[in-house]
Amino acid sequence: MKYQIATAAALVFGMASPALAQDAAAPAATVPAPAAEVAAGAQVYGSDGTAIGTVARVEGDVALVTVGERTIPIPATAIAAGEAGPTVNITRTALVTQFDQQMAQMDAQLEAALVAGTAVQTADGQALGTIQSREDDAILVAGDVGELTLSKPMLAIGPQGSLVVRATMEQIQQAMAQAPAEG
Repeated sequence: MKYQIATAAALVFGMASPALAQDAAAPAATVPAPAAEVAAGAQVYGSDGTAIGTVARVEGDVALVTVGERTIPIPATAIAAGEAGPTVNITRTALVTQFDQQMAQMDAQLEAALVAGTAVQTADGQALGTIQSREDDAILVAGDVGELTLSKPMLAIGPQGSLVVRATMEQIQQAMAQAPAEG
C-alpha cells in the first residue's frame, strides 16, 4: 500500500528532531564573558550593543532566537552576560549572514540527496527505505513499512550526512495507521 503522509502528520514530524537543523545552523560565536542565564522572552544583544532578537524558547543547551523572520539556534555557551543583558560575540548582520549561508548550504546538500536510490533514515536512526521518485516537493520512499510520500520539509541532512526524516519510526507508523491508503 502507498500512504500519503499529510500536512497534519508533518506537524508531528516537525517537532521530532529539532537538533537536526540546530547542529549545522548554530553560529560560530565565541564567549565574550561569563555565561548568561537565558530564558524565553529575553532580548539578546550583539557585540556592538544593539539588539539581535528575542529568545523564543530554550531547548537543552540551545537558545532559539527570533531574529526578524528567522529563528536562529545559538548555543547557550555562546551567550554571555553583558551590560544590557544576554550578549553574543557577533553582530546581528553577521549572525543573519552566517545563518543564511549555512541554511543555503544545508538546502543544497538536501537537494543533492533527494534522488532515486538514496537511503532514508528515521530520526531515531532506523532505516525507513529508499527514495523511489520525486515530483517537486513530494518524495516517494519505499521500504519495509511500505510506500509513503513525504514532503521535502519533512527531510533533513543528519549529523553524519545521511538523509533523515524528521520523525521517529513510531511516529511514522502512527501517521501511516491514521492516513488513508492510496491505490
